[in-house]
Amino acid sequence: MPSSMNSRVSSFLCVGLYGVILLIAPFYLWSQGALLGKQVYSSTGQPFSEFDDSLNKTADTLLAFATLSTPPAGGKLNAEKTTNGLPATSGDRRSWLSGGGSNGSAELRLKLLRPDVDPILASHGVPTDLAAIILVESAGRSTALSPNGARGLWQLMPDTARRYGLRVDGNRDDRLDRFRATDAAARYLHYLYGQFGDWRLALAAYNSGESNVGLAILKAHTQNFDQLANLRMLPLETRNYVPRVLATAQLIGQSQNLEEIRDSSRSTVIFAVNNP
Repeated sequence: MPSSMNSRVSSFLCVGLYGVILLIAPFYLWSQGALLGKQVYSSTGQPFSEFDDSLNKTADTLLAFATLSTPPAGGKLNAEKTTNGLPATSGDRRSWLSGGGSNGSAELRLKLLRPDVDPILASHGVPTDLAAIILVESAGRSTALSPNGARGLWQLMPDTARRYGLRVDGNRDDRLDRFRATDAAARYLHYLYGQFGDWRLALAAYNSGESNVGLAILKAHTQNFDQLANLRMLPLETRNYVPRVLATAQLIGQSQNLEEIRDSSRSTVIFAVNNP
């Protein structure tokens, strides 16, 4: 058999095996999540660490098969950039999405989580491409913990989590449960959109708090995120956060979902500066 034919057969088998693993992975991870739902804390005291380990191993396996089945042409990366100034190649996208670290499986971790996450977001009227927040906030790790106390896939603060019915105390932390945390984050995003009538402002409030965004609007007399950013009425972190989430959503999502996020501004919005 000619070498070119052997190469095509090998590539076909790799792609086929990759597809089978991708098909069964969500069911395997669901069973792991169901088990961990009954045993919230492991014997080591690290909540949901087994689920994160399973997710990471599955993502790394899929990433390995993807690398085998799609070798770079000519061994060089494409130097072209997207309209957002991000790398155009799939390998560079994985690196950027995972925060530039050595682990390039963050995008695949999110892909494995989306069968659980997307229906919850949709049920609360939140564009499913805002699952990109998970990638930006935690790189798809349910055990992620920030220095300021935000935790879980969605990096919810304790007060915000409790506000939406999650238990956060010394015995249990529902922010580590991907179902409960996603439901709380989706309700919070829905609330923020109701407050500001614009998904970009909702993202800004998710990052810096609705009071900060509300005060910025009052001071600048505008509800346009771009104008608020140009006037530096929002913190630098927030001015960078919103474009990052939108760029990530473009890389992982559907164009119609992204247009819904970008063109969501309503002409008249009534919002409360103080938390309810």
